[in-house]
Amino acid sequence: MDAVRVLSAEAAAIAAAETVSLLPGRCGLCGASGGFASGPAQSLREGLACRGCGCNARQRAAAGVLLGSLALPPRRAVVTITEQASRLFLALRRRVGRLHGSEYLNSWSLRLRMSLWLWRHGVVDIARHGDVTALETGDGRVDAIVSLDVLEHVPDYRAALREFARVLKSDGVLVLTVPFHQNQADNRRIAELDAAGGVRFLGEPEYHGDPLSGGVACFHHFGWQLLQELRRSGFATAEARRIQDPDAGLPQGQWVIVARR
Repeated sequence: MDAVRVLSAEAAAIAAAETVSLLPGRCGLCGASGGFASGPAQSLREGLACRGCGCNARQRAAAGVLLGSLALPPRRAVVTITEQASRLFLALRRRVGRLHGSEYLNSWSLRLRMSLWLWRHGVVDIARHGDVTALETGDGRVDAIVSLDVLEHVPDYRAALREFARVLKSDGVLVLTVPFHQNQADNRRIAELDAAGGVRFLGEPEYHGDPLSGGVACFHHFGWQLLQELRRSGFATAEARRIQDPDAGLPQGQWVIVARR
């Protein structure tokens, strides 16, 4: 009965969010009370941007999990995030003591574009190239890693999981989002690299929007097997949390994967 009430309340919150242009609430990341852009055309995962920090629902849900999972105060933490030219990176810089971001930048033109974005937003720094399968960080150096909607675009995602585990300190935490297929037990590969390094789809081609290129190939559909893969990669615990809080601009539950080293 409790589950029925929870689902009913969530459905009501979703319906209410789709009937207004501005969803009231307070952002758990930046503290702003200006509400969240809403409406029937808005994605309840990629939309609902905070009027203060600009972060969407997925980003804010993951940031809340991160700040609540650190083993020490955020101002003392060393955190690696697999994005840099983003609203989330800007917002976390105000909360985390030492935040290191990067983007997958396979050309100097992309690096310049991302650097210009950072400069326009007050960050005097160069956009850094990063590869989640070969992190440029020593063993056991960081308190937390945040990687949002990246893993599904990595052909060898297991290599990325091993790298995440390698660079985390003991009791460090990984906060991860992917388009999570909650009704699917196994992970499914939907694309692979061919001998020439090109993408070969195993079925219907699937691309996801990306500010760097306009579309990035998706290689995997992740289900509950992802939690097993995290434990096999060196994490002591792994769980999937569904974060739902209408008062914080999260009317629809957002899946956030949390793994502890």
